[in-house]
Amino acid sequence: MITGECAVIRTAEMDDATALKAAYDVPLPRSCLLDQRRELLTPTVDELRQTLGRQEVGQSLLYTIEDREGRVRGFCSLRGVNQEVSYTEFVMVLIDEEDYDTPLADEVFEFLSRRAFVEMGLNKIAAHALDEEATVRAYLLRHGFTSDGVQREVIYAGGRWHDLEALSLFAKSTPYASPKAADAPQPRREAPCQ
Repeated sequence: MITGECAVIRTAEMDDATALKAAYDVPLPRSCLLDQRRELLTPTVDELRQTLGRQEVGQSLLYTIEDREGRVRGFCSLRGVNQEVSYTEFVMVLIDEEDYDTPLADEVFEFLSRRAFVEMGLNKIAAHALDEEATVRAYLLRHGFTSDGVQREVIYAGGRWHDLEALSLFAKSTPYASPKAADAPQPRREAPCQ
């Protein structure tokens, strides 16, 4: 368990299935909830409980994000870790979209980027955003991601086709680029937790 000033990040458990289901129950699709084929999944609470119960300790764990009062605010993971080409996919879903503009979300970014670049020694983090996810895209850009391009009409949902933008962040453009990355100072937050 990682306890920050605003967030508590812990391994997701079977009892988190109902909260995770809330992330799926939104009117528009979320890029982080698409499967490997870029298709929408609509799992039941029971299916999510089974999946969470089968999590193996390893590099692709799903983590639960709580605020300091113990309320589940979202989930995060490094998906599809590929040691051979030294990259992974940044996945974070916050149940309330407004949370992307909070120090809690910044702490999650710090946790996942440190895990990827320092603990796992990866070179790149990839991320995705659908055209309707302006808040997610702004969050990624604010944390140093750059656009790699847009795939047109990737998924059909809500009565129309959606485009999917790919973004990336390289270790060399972060505080973790130096050989002493493990000792890199942590950014200070000016805003209090909300």
